[in-house]
Amino acid sequence: MRNPLARYARWLHLDYPGGTVETLPRVDERFRTNVEGVYVVGDLAGVPLLKFSMDGGARVARQIGEELDGASRGDGAADGAVDVAILGAGAAGMAAAKECRRQGLSFEVLEANRRFATVKDFQKGKPIYTYPQQMTPAGDLRATAPVKEELVDELEAQTTDIEVRHAEAEKVERRDGHLTVVTGDADDDFIEARRVIVAIGRSGNFRTLDVPGEERGQVHHRLHDPGAHAGQDVLVIGGGDSAAEAAIALAEAGARVTLSYRRSTFTRPKPENTERLRKLAEAGAAEDSDGGGSLRLIMESNVEEIREDDVRLTVADGGSGGLETVSADVVFAMIGREAPLDFFRRSGIELRGDWGATPDSWKAMLTSASWLKGLNWTRIGGFAAFFLFMCAVFSWKNSSGLLYGWAQAAGAFPFTLSAWAQSLPEHSLGSVLLTSASSPSFYYTLAYSAIVVIFGWRRVQRRGTEYVAWQTATLAAIQVVPLFLLPEIILPYLGGNGLLPGGLLDALFPTSEWSVHGREYWRAYGFILAWPLSVYNVFTSEPLW
Repeated sequence: MRNPLARYARWLHLDYPGGTVETLPRVDERFRTNVEGVYVVGDLAGVPLLKFSMDGGARVARQIGEELDGASRGDGAADGAVDVAILGAGAAGMAAAKECRRQGLSFEVLEANRRFATVKDFQKGKPIYTYPQQMTPAGDLRATAPVKEELVDELEAQTTDIEVRHAEAEKVERRDGHLTVVTGDADDDFIEARRVIVAIGRSGNFRTLDVPGEERGQVHHRLHDPGAHAGQDVLVIGGGDSAAEAAIALAEAGARVTLSYRRSTFTRPKPENTERLRKLAEAGAAEDSDGGGSLRLIMESNVEEIREDDVRLTVADGGSGGLETVSADVVFAMIGREAPLDFFRRSGIELRGDWGATPDSWKAMLTSASWLKGLNWTRIGGFAAFFLFMCAVFSWKNSSGLLYGWAQAAGAFPFTLSAWAQSLPEHSLGSVLLTSASSPSFYYTLAYSAIVVIFGWRRVQRRGTEYVAWQTATLAAIQVVPLFLLPEIILPYLGGNGLLPGGLLDALFPTSEWSVHGREYWRAYGFILAWPLSVYNVFTSEPLW
C-alpha cells in the first residue's frame, strides 16, 4: 500500500486545477453560442480531447437534425442554402459531417489547411491516448489506433466519401434570414446555411516566448521527426502534453533533451506522460534509445535568451545567481497556440473573459486612439455598472455608509423587520432570525454565502476531481457555518436563551448598543479570521476593548 503522505502529495500536486482561464468562445451545454444557429465544438469548446471533439461534433449535428423542419432539408432546397456549413475538417468537423449525412442534412465542409491537420502535424510515431478510455463518442466516427500514422489512416478511411472544400472562413454573419459564411472579398465568396458548426480548433498563431533570439532558425513550434535530432542537444520548453510527448520522443530517438517548465510540478499532461518523464529523468538515459538519448528536467525555469548554441534560463533556487546556460542545437517551444479570436470577434460571437483587442506596446497605445474601437465596450460597461452597484451595496450595508443612514432614517427595508421581531416571543428562533434580517449586513453575508455555494456546486459539476470537490466543499462550509450561521443565528439564539456561559460571552462577544442583538456576535468571524476574535481577551483580566 502506498504511503498515505505520498498519496496525499500526488493528489494535491497532480489533481489540482492549474493554469489560467483561457479566452474561448462562450458556449452552453449544447455547444450553442450567443449567435443563433452557430455552434462551436472541438478544442474551442474547452476540452481538447479527441473523443470529446468527435462526440461534440456528432451531438450538435444530431441536435440540428431534430431542430430543422423536414421540408427544409436536403440538397434541393429552393433558396440554395445548405442545412449545415461545417468549418474545419478535423475530428470534430468530420464527426459532424458524418452525422449530418446520417440525419439526411445537406452540408458543406470548409478547411483552410488539410483534413485532420492537427493529427497529421503530430510528431512521427506519436502515441495516441484516447481518453476517457471507457467513453464511446456519439456518431459513427471512431478512433482506436495507438499511434499517429495508424490513426490518420483510420480517420481517412472512414471519411473518404466526404468532400472538403479548401477555403478559409473570414466571419459568419446573417443575411436575408440565413447565416452566411464569408470566405473572401469577392461578392460570391460565401456560403449560405441554416446552421453553422465551427470546428476550426486552435488554428491561431503559436504562442511566443517574447525573449531575445526567439526568431532564430533553430527555434521551432512543431516536432515532425524525432529521429532527425538523434545525437543533438535539444531544449523543449513547455509543460503540457505536446511538450512532454516531444521530450519523450526525442530522448527515445537518441537526443540529449532538456525540458524546461515554469512550474514546480507537471499538472497538465496525461498520467502516462508524466510517469514516463519521471522514469526517463531518473534513468539518466532513455532505455529505448539507440543512440544514448537522455532527458533532464529543469523545473521552475524560464527562458531568458536564446543564443546560437545555447539558451540562458532563469532557475529558481539554482544556478549561478539564478541563471543557467543549457546547450541547445535546436529549441522546441511547445507552449500552445492562440485561439482564432479575431474570427469570433468579426462574427459577433461572445468570448469568455474578452475585453477586446489591445495594442502590443505602450507606444502604440499612446500614439493612436484607434485601438479604442476594438475594445469590448459592452463588457467594460457591464463591469463598470456592476462595480457601481457593489459600491452602493457596500454603502447600504455599512453602518457608516450614506445609503445605510438614509434607509435607517427613512424607516425603509430592512429596518422595519425589527418591529416584526418584537411581536414574536423574545429570543425565539423566529425573533432571532428577523432581528438579524433587520440589518443590511445580514443580506450581504447571505448573498456572499449563496454565491460561494452556487458557484462552488457549478465548479464541482464542471471539473469534478477529488481535490476540487473537497476544496470547494471545505470553502463552502467555512463560509456558511462560521461566517454566516454562527454570527447571525446560532450564537444569538444560544446567547439570548442563556445556553452559553456569561463569562465566555463577555470575553469573546462584548455587549454593544450598535449591534442588533446587543452583542458583537460578528466576532465569530475570528474562528476563521483571527484578528476580530481577539482570543487574547480570554487570558487577561484587562481586555483590549
